[in-house]
Order: sequence, then C-alpha cells, then structure tokens
Amino acid sequence: MLIGEAPAANKMQEAFAHYQAHRFKEATSAFDEYLQGNPRDANAMYYDALCNQQIGNMARAKSLYRMVVQTSPGSQIASYAESVLTKVDPSYRSATSSSNTSRSTTSPAVNSIRSSASASVIQGPNQANVYYKAQGSSIMVPVEINGHQVEMKLDTGAPGICIGRTQLASIGVRPPDGKATGFTGGSSNNEAIGTWDMRATVKVGPFIAPNAEIVLMETEDNHALLGQEFIKHFEYQVDQSAHCIRFTKKGTTGAAVAQGYTLPFTFREAGNRIIVEGEINGRKSKFMMDTGNTGSGIKFTSPEQAAAYGAPVPDGCRVGSFVGVSGAGSAYVYSVNHFRMGPIDRNDLSVAASVTSLQGGEEPLLGHEVFEGWQYTVDYDKKVIHLLRR
Repeated sequence: MLIGEAPAANKMQEAFAHYQAHRFKEATSAFDEYLQGNPRDANAMYYDALCNQQIGNMARAKSLYRMVVQTSPGSQIASYAESVLTKVDPSYRSATSSSNTSRSTTSPAVNSIRSSASASVIQGPNQANVYYKAQGSSIMVPVEINGHQVEMKLDTGAPGICIGRTQLASIGVRPPDGKATGFTGGSSNNEAIGTWDMRATVKVGPFIAPNAEIVLMETEDNHALLGQEFIKHFEYQVDQSAHCIRFTKKGTTGAAVAQGYTLPFTFREAGNRIIVEGEINGRKSKFMMDTGNTGSGIKFTSPEQAAAYGAPVPDGCRVGSFVGVSGAGSAYVYSVNHFRMGPIDRNDLSVAASVTSLQGGEEPLLGHEVFEGWQYTVDYDKKVIHLLRR
C-alpha cells in the first residue's frame, strides 16, 4: 500500500523522533513503512541502516547501505554509506578494491565524480596564492558563486561546498525551487537538516570550477564551507602567519618544496576524508583532519567513542553548545593530558564528545587547535602533509 504525501511526511517525522530518542527498533519499523511508499529515498534508507546497525541487525544494515549507494550514486549520503560499508563489510571492501571496471559499468555517476578529481576540471594557473581573513580560529576565504561574492570557511573535513539557502539568495544567486531533495546531519548535531543539490561556477582566487556541486542547507546557523569538493583538486599550503593559502594543481609542476616534517595520510574517497594517525596519552588511533572544526582540538562522535580512544568523559563533566553548518548541538567539554601527531605535541588539548551519537561512525575530528602555529601543506599525490613550525 502506497503512503500518501501527508501521511508519508508524518511517518518520516515519526521515524526521526524515534531515531533522535534512540528508540532504534521503533525507528526501523517507521522507516520501513515509509520506504514502502518511497522506495528510492536514499536518505531514509541510510537512517534505516543506522538504526538497524544500532540494534545489531547487521545483515539488514549492510543491505540498506548498499541500496543507498546503488540508488543515489555519487551523492553525499552515498559517500556516508560507503564509508560505513568499508568498515563493516569486508566483501564490500574487496569488491570495491578489485573491480573498478565493474564499478564504472554499474555506477557511472560515482565513477564520473571520482574521475573529476583530476586538475583538468579546474581552470586557471598551475599555482597561485589566495589570501584569507582570520576570523577567530576560522580561515575565511573569498569565493565567488556564479560571479557573486561570498566568504567561506576553509574546512578540510567538509566533503563538499556547503551554503545556506537564504545566504545564497542574499548574494544574488537563486536557489533551487521545491522541497528538499535530501537531508543530513553535521558534526554538531543529529538533527535532520534539509538539503538541495545544485551545480554552479565556483571561483577561488584565479581558479575556476565551472561545474562544481554545491550542497544547500536549510539551516543558517554558521558559515558557508569550502570543502573537499574544491580543495581536493590541489596541493595546498596554509601559512597561518601570512594568512595565505598557496594552491598548486595536482599533477602539475611547481609544487611546494618539502620542508619540515612529513606526516603520511590516507585519503578515503567515500566522503573525501583525510585520515591520519595520532596518539592520545600514548594510545595510537586514527583521526580525520577537519581544520574547519574550531570548537575543540578533537571532536568525538559520542562518549563511547571517546572512551574507546582512551579519553573517557569525566564524571560531572560540563556540557557546552556547538554550532556547525547543519545547526547547533550539545557536547561534553573537557581536555586530554597529552596528544601527539608527528612533530605536533599538545598538552591539555581541549576535546568534546557529542552528548548523543552522531551519524556515520567515522573517526574523531582533528580541529584547528591541533594545527595552531603550524604551516601545513597537503599533498594529495604523495599522500603526505608537510608541517613547518611558524
């Protein structure tokens, strides 16, 4: 039986209410009922998968994550699903690593987006400096969208280029009409935020991306983000003392001469994530580079994740509020005695652990505070970060 538009919307709201209250069994039932009438809603599939994962129904969760990738290839929600699959489903890891030809045949949209990582899609010189404005701990970069100027926060942890609908309209660019085509949650909260996708010409300094994908957000709580959808095409050096970013197209001559220390990383295409290794109180773990996170040095997705990383939430810990592009959320705020990553050595580093578990099950975020006082150059070709003390 198909669900009508109004009942379907109500059923989706019911499902989210259960999800946000951690009533995952009830949420899966509501999502399943909603999906009977909306079988191609990849966002509902994704949250249904999360709920099944929470209650231990991994066979159903894996099936739903795969359906997300198949239904909405190349989308942000598909990148989240792929990120989880690479961790929980060895057969998926094996299939994706050994069969690029098969993937390009069955999922051309995924292949086309991944192949766009070559520097040829970016117009402009091989290398140029772009000067930014420091706003607190944020790196604010002058950007143009379809010829209209806006400031965006450089965010190495953001998969895409994100901006609020109202902010986009305020600079003279008309957002898409109609209802949201998807939803997401950010690093600050677990709320379902409506999103729209659009293509536009994005210009940063002399560099032009003529057909960049932009994610429009329903919320207006924070800065627009310049994320990996743009910056993954470059080796980029951030000089915090000169307030300058030196962009060098990947695969071209003129790359920065290696200086200082070298830190290896892995690049996860699902979600465009930079993954590095660091130590909390001597315990080695994986982290995601996210210099757009200015609220803390490390951001954990949950108290459980913090404990697993050797940084349990202390008794009586205070709760603070955090704001991200997808809205506000609450987190436990405290510090860890010692954090080390390559040459970076921090004592009493501020950390935060979200009060409620956030989506995706990804690594904790390494924020701006970790890299404070360092010039860093991200080299995607060699998969290293060059660090130079400033």
